[in-house]
Amino acid sequence: MKNLSKITSVFSTILLYLALFYSSTLMALTHNESFMVEAGGTLDIQTDVGSIDIRTHQQPSIELIVKIDSQDEDKFTYRTELVKGNLSIVGKLPSGNHWFKNVRVKFELTVPEHYNIELQTSGGSLSIENLRGQVNARTSGGSIKVGNIIGNVKLKTSGGSISTATISGNLNAHTSGGSIQTTIDKQLTDDAKLTTSGGSITADLIEAIQVDLYAATSGGRIKTDFAVDGNIKKQSIEGKINGGGPKLTLKTSGGSIRINSISI
Repeated sequence: MKNLSKITSVFSTILLYLALFYSSTLMALTHNESFMVEAGGTLDIQTDVGSIDIRTHQQPSIELIVKIDSQDEDKFTYRTELVKGNLSIVGKLPSGNHWFKNVRVKFELTVPEHYNIELQTSGGSLSIENLRGQVNARTSGGSIKVGNIIGNVKLKTSGGSISTATISGNLNAHTSGGSIQTTIDKQLTDDAKLTTSGGSITADLIEAIQVDLYAATSGGRIKTDFAVDGNIKKQSIEGKINGGGPKLTLKTSGGSIRINSISI
């Protein structure tokens, strides 16, 4: 036992030194830029790697902070282009080498409250604060979190969860490997579709919500606080809530579905 304890202690020490060495070899770079724009424009970010965090303010500008941690400062590069109030940002790893284990990137932006968002990253989480505009956000390896949006919203991730507040517009959210949680605290004005291939779905809806509900699961059960006028089974529910309205689709291949009634 003493020998095992010594071996464990030595191994732990080696791991600690390796972690310290690795962190010390990373170069931390921070870039700050500011762009004058007009409300109603579009922010378009296409990046090979990096998480993206978007906040809003009431100013006609976009404030950009890019944080890069890398062993080599030329491991990741980005460029910006401002055309007629629309800002595009392209982030690139070296050509032909998308191995980004030793590269950590984070985009932090503050945009006008009325602005459209187009995001795509191959390796990072996405977060978008309350805003008025169209949102199209995709990531191949992270979670997506969205606040209250007035506008159509499309979300897709191949390896993370999705969380949304109230979307006043068409909502289409899909994840291939995570759960989905949404809160709808006022009447839907358009259809909403939430689907996952490998997780559960939780929908918190106001008591007076009026929707045509379609919920189905292949690997779990469905529970709802609402009286549904329609066809109700263990693994599928189709019918009207409070007389019906826009279509709310909740579908999972590998989890349960929970539909909660909330009061405001």
